[in-house]
Amino acid sequence: MLAAGAIVLGGGEDAGSGRDAIVSPAHVRLIERRVEALRDLRFRHPVPVAIVSPARARRELAAEAERSQPAARQRASEELLKLLGLLPARADLGAIEGSVFEEQVAGYYDPRRKRLALVRGAGVDDVTLAHELTHALEHQHADLARLGSDPRADDDARSAQQALVEGSATLLMERYAERWPSDAPLGDALSGLTQVTGARPLPQYIARSLVFPYLQGEAFVQALLDADGGGWDLVNVAEGARPPVSTAEILQPLRWLRAEQPGPVSLAAAGRALTAAGGGWRHVTGSTLGAEDVAALLSPSSGLRAARRLTAGWRGGRYALWRRGPLAHASCAAPCRARDAAVLAVRTGTARSARRLGGALDRWLTRSLHGRRLVARAWRLPGGSAGAVRVRGTTVRAALAPDATLARRLAG
Repeated sequence: MLAAGAIVLGGGEDAGSGRDAIVSPAHVRLIERRVEALRDLRFRHPVPVAIVSPARARRELAAEAERSQPAARQRASEELLKLLGLLPARADLGAIEGSVFEEQVAGYYDPRRKRLALVRGAGVDDVTLAHELTHALEHQHADLARLGSDPRADDDARSAQQALVEGSATLLMERYAERWPSDAPLGDALSGLTQVTGARPLPQYIARSLVFPYLQGEAFVQALLDADGGGWDLVNVAEGARPPVSTAEILQPLRWLRAEQPGPVSLAAAGRALTAAGGGWRHVTGSTLGAEDVAALLSPSSGLRAARRLTAGWRGGRYALWRRGPLAHASCAAPCRARDAAVLAVRTGTARSARRLGGALDRWLTRSLHGRRLVARAWRLPGGSAGAVRVRGTTVRAALAPDATLARRLAG
């Protein structure tokens, strides 16, 4: 959703009032010097600044989003999110992303062009500029273009690295606002993250995804500063030599400090079960299922705090979606439960935490997907499809399939 490192922050309501005058080169240089002092780094060269139209900003951000997540992958993600109950059935992920770019983006640092783009008429304030110039400064010392937007990285690693980058800039933005207060309250800078317009709030899952890298990322960076006695050396290491590879590290910074790596989780058995079942099943999408993914899935049915406790035992995860037939089918609107099969697998630290997570997935099937229990660990879902949950040792699997027999087989 924020592949270009764009921020949906800042932006005053008085567009066209002449506030673009604050982006004079002399003013940008002033903010650069202040950012240098707060970040304890020095710009190696001035940051080019471009004033772009809203239309150009939309095109650039859409192009970066396409590079990070091609259209086919986005359609598969949308189908999966709807199947899991995280997106409303009529939601259009592409349209939501376009609306965020159109309505909320005031400025963004483009790591590919290595320049700061400010949207004409958006009324960008000094605090927002400090945020974006932090990106520019850090990019002159570390390759931010590879963090959070590398299509070769798995989903959870990209989320974690985006949280590192946005968390660092958010923390510095707050320090900037404390030292050089402006007319724009800091709270206004964050208010745009949770809705596109006042009349059209974002789906809860999308809003959570937008907020996570800023708020949880800031807490992660602060933890590294605390561990380093207030210095930025550990943050520099994280941005350079050893970026986080899981959102579990963002949520529990001690994991990063201890260099704890996620364990492997395989869905090969589920793939073999679908092959044996016949019917032309094909793999559509799959990647890591991170701690934050699990928390987002469970929060509506178990509550935010309980979901966070349940993810504390996360040691690895994976998800996959298979489809019988083409992804888009006129006779089966998304989510097409009659043609979809999905498996979520999570490895935990202990058998007890696995059992607790299994119980939470039971509640998810009942409360979020409105399932009706058929037999132990199997549910009938609306429309005739089914879900199943299986706990084996320290691993938990949840499966969705067109019928209960296949769902139980996929769950293991």
